[in-house]
Amino acid sequence: MSKEIIPKMELLVGPLTQECMEYMILNSRIKQVNKDQYLEESGTYDAGHLHYIYSGIAHSFYYDDETDKTFITRLWKKEDIIFDVKSFVNCEDRMENIQMLEDGEVISIDHFPLKNLLNNSPQLFTLFTRLQIERETYNKFYQHLLKSSVEARLMLFLKHNPTIINRINRDCIAQHLNMSRSRLSTAYALYKQNRNS
Repeated sequence: MSKEIIPKMELLVGPLTQECMEYMILNSRIKQVNKDQYLEESGTYDAGHLHYIYSGIAHSFYYDDETDKTFITRLWKKEDIIFDVKSFVNCEDRMENIQMLEDGEVISIDHFPLKNLLNNSPQLFTLFTRLQIERETYNKFYQHLLKSSVEARLMLFLKHNPTIINRINRDCIAQHLNMSRSRLSTAYALYKQNRNS
């Protein structure tokens, strides 16, 4: 926490007080997490956490009753911060589940300690603003991605995630890119062929 996360936070929000750093260290938990383990399930806002992916890959997803489909909205990798700012600020229920796709380590802070931390360290609101902007930027990128052809979709995905295709189940990647597993396999074979020629 003190060697990695706090220095990264200070780059974003400026110097933190000693009291703030001690509170964060005291209220953060590092967890060994296993593949398929849930970090969070959808539910009330006050059961949400801030998670920092120290190692491993996770995904956010939700099930839509109307279409009877599961939508994977985001893949999370090392050094990503998973946090539902909208739910935290507006006290809205969380709609997404967060599940590990491989073994890893996660550093987490619960809702109420985080609330107390913000009350005593208002400069951390800058971090939340940045996280919300990052989330909205990603959502725009993802919507653009889904409008592209299957080949362009995969190429853009691999540009931003060059090694992930060999680390997690390809069904998950296909679902995230809104294509069938067979379309993904064909597009990936073509991608490798073009890259090697």
